[in-house]
Amino acid sequence: MATIREVAQAAGVSIKTVSRVLTGNGYASAATRAQVERAAKKLGYVPNRIASSLVTGRTMSLGMMVPDISSAYFSEVALGAETTATKAGYNLILCNTNGRPEQEKHLLSYLHQARVDGVIIASPRSTDTELLPALKRYPAFVSINRPFPPRLGGNIVSDHAQGMFAAIEHFVRLSRRTIAFMAGPEHSYTADERMRGFRAAMKKLDLPLNRDLIIPNAAHYENGARNQYEWFNSVDAGSPRWHELRATLGVRGALALLTAHPKVDAIACFNDQFAFGALRACAQLKRRVPEDVAIIGCDDIPLASQVTPTLTSQHIQRYEIGKCAVQMLIERINGNRRTETIVFPHALIVRASAPAAR
Repeated sequence: MATIREVAQAAGVSIKTVSRVLTGNGYASAATRAQVERAAKKLGYVPNRIASSLVTGRTMSLGMMVPDISSAYFSEVALGAETTATKAGYNLILCNTNGRPEQEKHLLSYLHQARVDGVIIASPRSTDTELLPALKRYPAFVSINRPFPPRLGGNIVSDHAQGMFAAIEHFVRLSRRTIAFMAGPEHSYTADERMRGFRAAMKKLDLPLNRDLIIPNAAHYENGARNQYEWFNSVDAGSPRWHELRATLGVRGALALLTAHPKVDAIACFNDQFAFGALRACAQLKRRVPEDVAIIGCDDIPLASQVTPTLTSQHIQRYEIGKCAVQMLIERINGNRRTETIVFPHALIVRASAPAAR
């Protein structure tokens, strides 16, 4: 394998000049750059990343943590991030936390030891007291859907509250009055914001807020589990039973709701997966959608336009969020510590489960 010294000799320049050209750290004329690049290509020179990092102080790698890589939401966010990082010359190390604070702590330690240049953390579940000391060790970090003080890190959020508010307004235009809400997981900024939007809409639109019509996240699971991660970990991952559990998320909670409260004529759901469960529950109870019960999901994942009836949902620019997170992180690594929070709006996509009013 060729060395940097051999490239320098072949190009007729110094080792420092080769280093400046290949790392992009420092000036070199166009002619010198072309000369070095030709020599490196001819000799098959492969840069030593470890040695380069000792010189530049950078590894050209980024870390990213998501709570559920199997989620259509987070997989598309990760795709946007990975594609953008690659185009910028960075490698992205993607980590899955399963929504567990202890795993977040472990992975933040691992990524720091791997000397990544910066980290993106999406929808973390740990407290600020647990997260901030770990995040401050990085040269730069960006948070998705969990804002931190802007002086410490970059923030990207979706307008979850306004999106849910718009969904309830749509129900009112359809003359729905008994509206239920399928809530998201505990210790989740996203879930809290969507709940806040639901409550604000019910109050402003003068609709009765019945606590019995707010389905807690734990209602969808069995065996005493509080969230889907505890539930899925109670069986063998990848088994037929495990896949069955994933496919039926939202069904248990919706069945209990509609059985106990048959006058419910609209259900707003924390995400599309719960909305699919509500559709199945309505089918089992022979409740027509949308004639008897209108349903709106959130995230607008690809399956939303494929189910029957097609699902009205709140579209979120998932790929763009991942792309923006990497761009912001690289800016912060390079010293541009802008302090504004970037907010992505939701767009209500009206389909058959809650069609437009005539």
